[in-house]
Amino acid sequence: MNKIKPSSNIDADFEEKVAQKNNYVDDNGHITERSIRILEEFHTFTVKKKKEVVKEVLGEDFLNNVNKYREQFPAKRLPTKEYGRQSVEELKDKFVWFFKTYPQYTWELVIDAANYYVYLKSQQGVPYEYMMNSSYFIKKTNTVTKEVRSALADACQELLDNPQLL
Repeated sequence: MNKIKPSSNIDADFEEKVAQKNNYVDDNGHITERSIRILEEFHTFTVKKKKEVVKEVLGEDFLNNVNKYREQFPAKRLPTKEYGRQSVEELKDKFVWFFKTYPQYTWELVIDAANYYVYLKSQQGVPYEYMMNSSYFIKKTNTVTKEVRSALADACQELLDNPQLL
């Protein structure tokens, strides 16, 4: 059949008989139409749930805000060879993490912080040198230590601590 083996604390023979009795698998161990419908329904539910979570965390007008944020970054390659702007989908997922982790910040502050960051980087001797792209600015994981960092959160806090910067 297949190479997946349940752990020793699962009675595989008993579970197979239960699955056959409930018409989840046939006598040959293949999943039935009923199982396929259940899996499709589950998939639909999880996709809808993800959309609900996104709206709940990011707000109704989140696409407009994600685009405002994205447009703060240069629409070209940075000196690091990374593209300055990432896709709305990638940014949306990062913003769900960001606003769950830092619920005290608002979209207005986030957009101001991005604008301030990009402005500072554009004023350097070599414009945009060592600048993070739009995705890494929200959330970046150190590949060695696995530490997660948000330069955006730091920038938001800086603007809260020093409102005269705007």
